[in-house]
Amino acid sequence: MRQNKAVMQTLQSLIEKLQREAVEEGQRQAQAITAEAQAKAIKTVKEAEAKAARILEQAEQDAKAFTERSTRALEQAGRDLLISVSQGVESILAGLVRESLQQALTPEVLREILLKMTEAYLVRGGRERRMTVWLSPEDHEQLVKYYAELYRQRLAQGVELRIDNEVVRGFRVAMDEGHIEHDFTLEAIAEALTYYLQPHLARIIPRTAPKLSQEG
Repeated sequence: MRQNKAVMQTLQSLIEKLQREAVEEGQRQAQAITAEAQAKAIKTVKEAEAKAARILEQAEQDAKAFTERSTRALEQAGRDLLISVSQGVESILAGLVRESLQQALTPEVLREILLKMTEAYLVRGGRERRMTVWLSPEDHEQLVKYYAELYRQRLAQGVELRIDNEVVRGFRVAMDEGHIEHDFTLEAIAEALTYYLQPHLARIIPRTAPKLSQEG
């Protein structure tokens, strides 16, 4: 009986020992799993933070590049607008100058201008040998009679009026057998006036273009 009791106690002790060892092993495994999970979690967080930092850095670089491209595009658009406005205004100005000159250079005005030039030529004794004036067919028809009556004899001495179909309005003058020539045609005067007014436009347009850009 005593022997059975001793055996039972031994078995009980063995069972308790096995239970303790099983519990301890389970705890060790649980701790190992927890530590591994924590390590993986920390690693995952660090990788996520690093990835987020790379994405943020790339986004900042992309934003900077986009801003630079946008700035260059806006600057180019501003230059294009300024050039377009300048060309448009110059074209309008040239048209207005030409239209004004076409109205101003009437046969009466041409007659007065040519009269002064002819008188100056005759006062100098025609030392340029000969003065030839090229006119449009329309102006030639109206002026030749006037000059023929006014300087009938002197015209024969060296002042000659000729027709030039390329002249729309105004005239060209040649002296000293063509070595000296002055262009007073509509095109030449308009070009000279437009060239003279361009510096004024250059000061006006840069102030005007931004306003046009804002309105657009």
